[in-house]
Amino acid sequence: MKEIRKVAFIWFYNSNNQILLQERWDYSKHGEEWAFFGWWIEEWETPEEWFLREAKEELGLDMWDFDYKHIWDYIFEFPERIIYRSIFLIKTNLKETDFTVYEWKSAKYFDLEEAKKLKFISPVDETIEIIKKYM
Repeated sequence: MKEIRKVAFIWFYNSNNQILLQERWDYSKHGEEWAFFGWWIEEWETPEEWFLREAKEELGLDMWDFDYKHIWDYIFEFPERIIYRSIFLIKTNLKETDFTVYEWKSAKYFDLEEAKKLKFISPVDETIEIIKKYM
């Protein structure tokens, strides 16, 4: 039987429809260079509880100060596990330098097509297409 995990991602985007990604070069676990903010949901948490906690831990942000949306849940299947993904989307006027990144190196905005070309732990094209619908 495959392992089942729940994950959630935080997607900030600006008025230029650029998404904020975390730089992972120095902290890469699987050769990835960029990643979304977020990851595993604890088994006792809802996706929203995770989102509020993780935004505070990784970026020092109180998400009650933002207009955020839980936009999508979907299943991503790997050979060894099944992952349930939740995506939270936040439009912001914050610049890259306004974010304090506590758990990784830094954050940078990318347009969506540019983001598809970056080195992630897993393919992101499907996720980016989902996000485009809600931006």
